[in-house]
Amino acid sequence: MSLALHDLLVCCRGLENDKATERKKEAERFRRLLRSPEIMQELDRTSGSKAKGSKQLTWDAVFRSLQRYVQKETESMQSSRSNVTATTLATRRKKMAEMCSLIKYFIRYANKRGPRLKCSELLKHVMEVLQSSYCCSAYGEDYSSLLLKDILSVRKYWCDIFQQQWQSLLDLYCGLFNSTSKSINRVLLSRVIHTVVKGCCAQTDGFNDALFIFFSKALLNVRQEKHLTVLEHLVSALNIFLRSAAMNCRMRVCHLGEELLPSILNVWADMRPSAPLKEGIVEFVNLQICVHHPKGAKTQDSGAYAEDWTRWRSLLYNLYDALVREISQIGSRGKYVTGSRHVAVQDNIIELTADICHQLFNDDSDTQILEVTQASRSTQLGSPTHGAASKRRRVEMGWEVLRDHLQPQQSDFDVIPWLQIAAVLTSKYPSMMPGQELVPLLSVLHQLLAEHRRGERGLYVLRCLREVAGCQARYPQRAQVHRTELSRLWARIWALAVRGFGSPQTETLSLDLLASIVHGGLINIDREFWKLFSGSACKPSQSAALCLAQAMLKCSVPKSRMSNSGWDYMGFTEGCVSPNLKETLIAWLLMSDQSDEMEESSRPHPIICRDFPYNLIPNILVSLTLKDTRVALNFLLGIEGAERAS
Repeated sequence: MSLALHDLLVCCRGLENDKATERKKEAERFRRLLRSPEIMQELDRTSGSKAKGSKQLTWDAVFRSLQRYVQKETESMQSSRSNVTATTLATRRKKMAEMCSLIKYFIRYANKRGPRLKCSELLKHVMEVLQSSYCCSAYGEDYSSLLLKDILSVRKYWCDIFQQQWQSLLDLYCGLFNSTSKSINRVLLSRVIHTVVKGCCAQTDGFNDALFIFFSKALLNVRQEKHLTVLEHLVSALNIFLRSAAMNCRMRVCHLGEELLPSILNVWADMRPSAPLKEGIVEFVNLQICVHHPKGAKTQDSGAYAEDWTRWRSLLYNLYDALVREISQIGSRGKYVTGSRHVAVQDNIIELTADICHQLFNDDSDTQILEVTQASRSTQLGSPTHGAASKRRRVEMGWEVLRDHLQPQQSDFDVIPWLQIAAVLTSKYPSMMPGQELVPLLSVLHQLLAEHRRGERGLYVLRCLREVAGCQARYPQRAQVHRTELSRLWARIWALAVRGFGSPQTETLSLDLLASIVHGGLINIDREFWKLFSGSACKPSQSAALCLAQAMLKCSVPKSRMSNSGWDYMGFTEGCVSPNLKETLIAWLLMSDQSDEMEESSRPHPIICRDFPYNLIPNILVSLTLKDTRVALNFLLGIEGAERAS
């Protein structure tokens, strides 16, 4: 043993001295010795040696000496009198803080270059301290912080913790959270619980009923919680657990959701949750929608499940009401904000609202009028029927209500969120739109586009129209009754979308809308459309190429091209040969020179090589001339070369 390690060994033995003054002196010396680079290198060498002798001093051996030091100090304080002066009490607290500081310092110093201490030794010591009522009261907060920052933050330690150890940690901290003891800060407790739940779900095959019971108890009476940060960590932990348990315990997850949802809605409505807590609540509700209604199922026959359908339906109505009020409040706040502000609602809230609308809207366009029971602010929420104080709120829902929110005279803050909801509804659930709703919805969207082609509202109108076009194309039989009126509306919308090319802000979305209209065969393409790609009006882009590709697949391309004197039907104007329109469009699509000299070197533009649906290319080029076919081969070779280069 080197001289440096011998000094450390003597110091470690001094830490176990029966005299408090000697222990204090050796603790100060221990900290100084630990800073020595020579001692650090020697301990690294002996701890990493494959043939460790019984007399070797290692990092783990030093840690065991520190554990005995903590035990000695604790026994000394326990044997002291309890009725002491404030000065003596302050001295004791200072001594406890110094002792915990030494433990933290040693663990961080030992693991600074990677984990050197055994995870099992660290966990064993922490558990022993926290399971002792006296030690937990004295050092519980410090040791919980140590567990969180210096053990559970090390990824290697996660792999070293056995399933039973995860379970023991979980039981311990759930018990501490539910106990009446105030020795550990509840925010810190909730943080540890969040991390331990995450570890359990990631590193074990599963565990018993402990978490179902814990969350049921901890979140049922959330109004008693003074710190919203605690709820933030608990709701996040709940979501982690539910995602893990939903596959094997779907019915229990549904039961827990139906039990906790009234309380969690109360937090949303009355406690002004922070943004992270609100995100967690939205995720929790979304998880419940998924387990109750997988893939949007609405009935038991199609896969939906609820333990109590009447209760669950009532909760959905309350959810709809809460989300509509939230969206309305976002708009109201936005009206009075000075300067620029994004007026759209977060995607997760929009997706959730659309999912709930899918469950609650009727198959026709009739408006539903419901009386929704809300828990009052003075009611202590336990079960949904707990407490006598409640109030009724009249709620309207349905496609007609949705359209009422899309009136042109409304502000952007009121219209845009409902444009988002309508877009998600028609995109995610195209089968739910009633046939009789197509004309009135398309009429109001056309009016919005006509009056607000530019600005932020116009972008959301274009997105919504694109999804409605896809919805009509997917279920064409619903449009048969109103085919004439719908064709007239789509023709007007088409003309407005073509004009959108002039604005860089709306060009991409206008092209996407045109591609959807073409794909669905909703109108007959006019010659003005081909002119966009036969000149320089439309710049090369992914959306433009896809739009042209869809048009060439669906429609026959005219054989003439617009010249200065008009359309050339036979390819000749005043004795001059006019380029074939199809060749011009192919040249635009390939972004290449179509002359004979450049034919062999034709390569597609990088925009087309990137994420382009290649299955469109062979279909487009089926009826081309031999020259065009050679160009197509060069095109495909160019794509292959671009893929290899990337």
